[in-house]
Amino acid sequence: MTIATLIGFLTLLTNKHKGLTINFFVSLGWLLRYFEHASYLLLYDRQNVGRWLIVTIPIILAALLFILTFKSKQNILGKPFRWRVVTFLIFAIASIGLISFVRKPHVGEFNCWYYFDNKSDYKITFAVTPDHIWEATSNSEELRNFILKNGIRDEFREGIYCPETKVKIVTRFKKIVAIRIIGFHNTTTNVYANLKSSIDIDINKIKGDMDILQPDFTVGD
Repeated sequence: MTIATLIGFLTLLTNKHKGLTINFFVSLGWLLRYFEHASYLLLYDRQNVGRWLIVTIPIILAALLFILTFKSKQNILGKPFRWRVVTFLIFAIASIGLISFVRKPHVGEFNCWYYFDNKSDYKITFAVTPDHIWEATSNSEELRNFILKNGIRDEFREGIYCPETKVKIVTRFKKIVAIRIIGFHNTTTNVYANLKSSIDIDINKIKGDMDILQPDFTVGD
């Protein structure tokens, strides 16, 4: 996005119409990006003043670029500039940022332990740190056989260990609606073991630290 903005301004020096077009779409991209980030803060981290400041400044700059390029394009086309049209477009873009959280998939990485016994259901523990753990149960024979074949056994610890387990998590605003196990990295053999098809986890049987299942945004996202 930064490079595209630079290209837009450089193009203005040689071709005003093309430069304005580039900057118009670049400003839309910046607005979408940071309105989505603002929506994340609104849902998950609304008390974080520092992050609000980091997000608000780019939104203001992008809105100014959007307004100026839109006004210049209207002047070139000989059409009137209407504030209500610009205001509507900016609010529409902001709404898109919020609507993106209606279904927000992301992939989390956890250290994972499987505890098998003679029962059809078995426990799975997922951890980021010793203090941030969530648990689930599954009865998938496909997953059981996959872990028995590829997992790491530690004589000093109960269960089968699967480090760097990739888990696809789908949220609807702040509600978890789906969790699927994709695979893991066997750090002993340095092999990435992936399931042929991801395995669904029953979200009604999960417990523990649910916050680590939520999506996260960094300043660079």
